[in-house]
Amino acid sequence: MIRVLHIEPLRYGLEARVLLESVAEVDYCEVEGESDLLNALARADYEAVFLRLGVYFGEEMMEACPRLRYLVTPTTGLNHIDLAAAERRGIRVLSLRGETSFLESIRSTAEHTMALLLALIRRLLAATRAVEEGHWVREPFLGRELSGRCLGIIGYGRLGRLVARYAQAFFLDVLAYDLRDEAFSRLPEGVERTSLEELLRRSDFVSLHIPGTASNAAFMDARKFAQMKRGAFFINTSRGEVVDEGALLDVLQSGHLAGAALDVLAGDSSWEGRVPEGHPLVAFAKSNPQLIITPHIGGYARESLDGTRLFMVNKFIETLLFFSGFSSFSDS
Repeated sequence: MIRVLHIEPLRYGLEARVLLESVAEVDYCEVEGESDLLNALARADYEAVFLRLGVYFGEEMMEACPRLRYLVTPTTGLNHIDLAAAERRGIRVLSLRGETSFLESIRSTAEHTMALLLALIRRLLAATRAVEEGHWVREPFLGRELSGRCLGIIGYGRLGRLVARYAQAFFLDVLAYDLRDEAFSRLPEGVERTSLEELLRRSDFVSLHIPGTASNAAFMDARKFAQMKRGAFFINTSRGEVVDEGALLDVLQSGHLAGAALDVLAGDSSWEGRVPEGHPLVAFAKSNPQLIITPHIGGYARESLDGTRLFMVNKFIETLLFFSGFSSFSDS
């Protein structure tokens, strides 16, 4: 049987673990960071590793596993893997990237986007903190309604389309931008395709849903933030790397943007459980409630965890069957 190291056992349900154990000899090990992972890799000659966000798998790890053939991650973003090194070594990376049909049923990140938007305009976090401190006043927490305002969606893929549907339930006007013409093949009534410049100019809220590829690095830069309507709000639940964080901090400090909500920060896929000391956006959020930051939990819901983990185990098994043949599972 193939030998597997699995570093995310607590997030895989019983069904997924039993299925994996039917075709592989599995060592489960929760790791806190890269040093823990290297120690775990030294225990056996692993041919596959099941990964998670927050632990970077680089060339040093690959060198520690000369027989490594598969890396498995239940994510669409792959910032936590040295993809170039994996390709050089012939290691197959199995992920959720490109699994459009399956991902249509996974909606937690889109729901989190709307939760962040509502928390921003109703000042929910600041109001909750005030009550916890013993205050019972409404005046500082005058909110706004979504109805009749405009949401601009940058990236009209699976998540962008879901957010558009939720936004229409709140009677928001919806603008959408995407480079791909095919993204608009099923454009519903009430969603308007626009240029990026028009979307930034007209939107009261801008929500980012683009992949964290190298070509999208710092996509939202100082120029694009300056094009946004004064007093608008910005939401990012995609990847931190697609935002110029210094430029975002500037427009928040100047008051050009009324607020922002982020579920991701640049580099967070490799953080070992703590925010780096002195992170500028986190420091700003501590005393400025117009910035809300959550720790990359958009897709972290029970239903999405169970569904994606089981899907990845099945994808791994199908890949083994295709490249190894069923008979290899019975080898000891």
